[in-house]
Amino acid sequence: MCYIRCADISIHLTFKMKISKSAIFSAFILILTFSSASAQDTKERLPFYAAPYYNSDPLTISIGKYKTELLSEDTVKILALAKKIKADINNTDIESLLFLSLRLYDLHKKDDAFYWFHIAKARAIIFIGMLDTAYVGGIGSEAFELKEFFATFSQAVGGYINAHGFNDFDKGVAVFEKVKGDIKDIRSFKVLYPNIHFKDDSKLEEEKTATEKNMAKAIAYFKANKEELIKKRIEQGIQGK
Repeated sequence: MCYIRCADISIHLTFKMKISKSAIFSAFILILTFSSASAQDTKERLPFYAAPYYNSDPLTISIGKYKTELLSEDTVKILALAKKIKADINNTDIESLLFLSLRLYDLHKKDDAFYWFHIAKARAIIFIGMLDTAYVGGIGSEAFELKEFFATFSQAVGGYINAHGFNDFDKGVAVFEKVKGDIKDIRSFKVLYPNIHFKDDSKLEEEKTATEKNMAKAIAYFKANKEELIKKRIEQGIQGK
């Protein structure tokens, strides 16, 4: 079982939820709607708790290739780690990418946090699309727990990171375009997650193409509705937070 808490959002993952690629991707469009979490002025670590994976206070990370390095409070070291991960991203688990975005946010490198959050999200969408549904299982299954975690992480943390990411609207859209461009380089997840059953790798290009198309639609929507979306952010008290 995974328990997630972020500020005023609490989610017990003790039942089988239907989480699809489209459900996760909907957050790409919903990033500009009001969230009490996104309106808060956090001066300490982002208050996120996901047992048994992550706790912001005391800072604890129990999974991922870089679980030790990501505990650093040294901004220079975390930025160097981000560079290292970028150079070896296909050998880095999605959990580490998500936690990297959190740590960058905590250390006030929020533009970097926004980029890594969406890099991780794109990979999570494709990861879920590549799962062999016959073997996902239920509570306690690695595939099930990660699927639930990736989806709910987006819900719990996205309000904070996305609220900042679109303060400069054009810059935020440019990050989406960069993430979309990086999708083509994603490779099989089978080595990273040897205990999880995935579809045949011949399906990977199909999943990548679908995700690229969805991101292209989101980018087109942002561009076509820029003024209205910025107006809504201002009305909801998100802009500048």
